[in-house]
Amino acid sequence: MLFEYAVEPQAIGSSWQNFRYLIEKFGFDRGRLISRFPKKWEREVYAAAAEMKPVERARLEIALNQAKESKLVRSGRPYDPAMGSWLQNAIAQQAVAPFHAIIAAQNPAAHPQVVKVDEVDENHPLMVSAHTWEVERVGVTLASALSPLLKSAKSVLFVDRFFDISKAPYQETLKACLEAVQAAGGASVRCEIHFCDHDKRPPPEIIERDAHKWIQGILPVGMSLTLFSWKERAGGADFHARYLLTDVGGINVEAGFSAEGAHQMVQLGLLPVALAQRRLNAFMRNSTVYDLVGPVLEVRSDGSVHRT
Repeated sequence: MLFEYAVEPQAIGSSWQNFRYLIEKFGFDRGRLISRFPKKWEREVYAAAAEMKPVERARLEIALNQAKESKLVRSGRPYDPAMGSWLQNAIAQQAVAPFHAIIAAQNPAAHPQVVKVDEVDENHPLMVSAHTWEVERVGVTLASALSPLLKSAKSVLFVDRFFDISKAPYQETLKACLEAVQAAGGASVRCEIHFCDHDKRPPPEIIERDAHKWIQGILPVGMSLTLFSWKERAGGADFHARYLLTDVGGINVEAGFSAEGAHQMVQLGLLPVALAQRRLNAFMRNSTVYDLVGPVLEVRSDGSVHRT
């Protein structure tokens, strides 16, 4: 699962040993993400590292820049220095928009959701994160489970051989997911759907004619959706697994994106970084894994469709 943690800047930045030990515990592939709390969290960590040796501080700066892409997420929570310390602010948020846990140097009030740095390990109950889990096949439930990726990515690929924007079960999930994307980046995020060509799928001409009806109320204003149709190569890889793939990580969506109702469950699984990148590469326009079929269609929020 994808859990959000508040990590005290002073605690993680107090030594190279602390930083290196803690930062490796996080990432979309690890199921744990660091909240930018406060908003300038990275700057606070770097300031806390002022007493490090120059070579260690340089390493920390490089690692912080890398962490922006795969380990940190927007918090959106207010931070008020007048309220007191970082820990006091973090604990106050537990009653409003709780973190999965808070990692800090000390826990003077013995708060049950605070993990001290010297207690952090993979087996601590608040650090355990399952890499596979199940959710109901309901659009908003699926989108909620995928939202940390959706809200952090610059490019989002829905990969499902049967994905069909003319069908209500896919529209339900797509609408919920695009709302999450819009909340974070909106029009600046590239959104794509990759599906497999088959006889029952609407041909490009029908999509161009009717897409405006299908995406009405689904595609947020200013956003667009690009559709890719693929076919398997003779003797090549099959197109079976379903994924949410992004530039920051990926999740396997075992049964696909169709919202079939709360009576059914879908298993989700975090992808290792290297595997997510390989799957992402397989769906580039110049793919050597599958063959692109027909025109690539860009559907815009005004209902227009463009061949690209």
